[in-house]
Amino acid sequence: MNSKIRNRIILWMGAAVLALGITGCARVLETASDRFDAMIGDVLSTGQDSYKDNGNVSIRILTATPSPEPTLSPTPTLTPTPTPTPANIEPPGERVDELVYATSTVNIRAKWNAESLVVGGLYENDQIHRVAVLENGWSKVSYNSDYAYVRSDFLTTERPKVVATVHLDTSKYAYEAILNNEDVIMLGVRNILQKPDLPAGPEITCLAIVLNYLGDYPDKVSLAENYLTLAEPGSASPYEAYLGDPKVAEGSYGCYAPVIVEAANRYFADKGNTRKKAMDVSGSTMEDMLNFVKNGTPVIVWGTTNLVESKVTAEWEINGELIQWQGYEHCTVLIGYNGTRETVIVADPLRGIVEFDMVKYYQRYAEQHYNAVIISSK
Repeated sequence: MNSKIRNRIILWMGAAVLALGITGCARVLETASDRFDAMIGDVLSTGQDSYKDNGNVSIRILTATPSPEPTLSPTPTLTPTPTPTPANIEPPGERVDELVYATSTVNIRAKWNAESLVVGGLYENDQIHRVAVLENGWSKVSYNSDYAYVRSDFLTTERPKVVATVHLDTSKYAYEAILNNEDVIMLGVRNILQKPDLPAGPEITCLAIVLNYLGDYPDKVSLAENYLTLAEPGSASPYEAYLGDPKVAEGSYGCYAPVIVEAANRYFADKGNTRKKAMDVSGSTMEDMLNFVKNGTPVIVWGTTNLVESKVTAEWEINGELIQWQGYEHCTVLIGYNGTRETVIVADPLRGIVEFDMVKYYQRYAEQHYNAVIISSK
């Protein structure tokens, strides 16, 4: 008989002995033992788990319920955390040494992401020197004697027909033109940038560029503050006054040739200079203006910023006349041309010495009502 079952039965029999008393103890135990051995045998042989004898004595075989085996959770696989590239370490890339051109207007940034500081910009067809193409989609370029970054998808190595070269090296340009036997005339004019002092003042800055070339050295801000006639937009014609304030970009428009002629002649009178005189040469043809340059006279020419197409952006009625303002108005100084390439070379107060397509340059001049000014010497 199973030892565990027998032990349970003996405990039950011990309780029965106590109930019957001490007398006849030996006989009861002996009889009960025989009887229960028979009962256990019946249970085990029949496969039952209990037995009842005439309703008087019963037994139940209690089988222990096994505890379930514990379910072990799998040990999670730890994914190693990638080590971030430090923000100040330039991403890998391929070194190059090539000239590239902007396919549209794009910012030049201090770092290789769109959140970094804007340090400059390129207009469509501007040329710049690229030294590396980075794997993150940016290009490393040479800019202002340092390195900067431009989105690679805004650059191309294909030289455009219309070239606008930022900070053109005039000495190198002239030397290469001679080697290539190109028809080039270029005056030694130094550019002056209008920003940050005169963000809306290309006209008076161009006057400063020409005067400095001719041996007078006025400051552009001094010219604007002391000799330029100002008026509120809508209160005067741009042929009579500068509309707004060249020192304030917001809400300012500009002026046309007669206003700059007046400012220049006021300056000459104030300085007692009777040998020079500003002249309004508006309406000059492209050939006329190229002849001025050929004879050593730079020309202040009205056009548009980066030669974008002009459109009417404001209207005023002044003295019964409707005045329409052509947007994107800008001024440059025509200082040379390349007859072989059919380009002009200009001092741009927003950008530097720049080369433009001659036909497009003339088109934008026409859109700004053919305004032009020269300084003549008596």
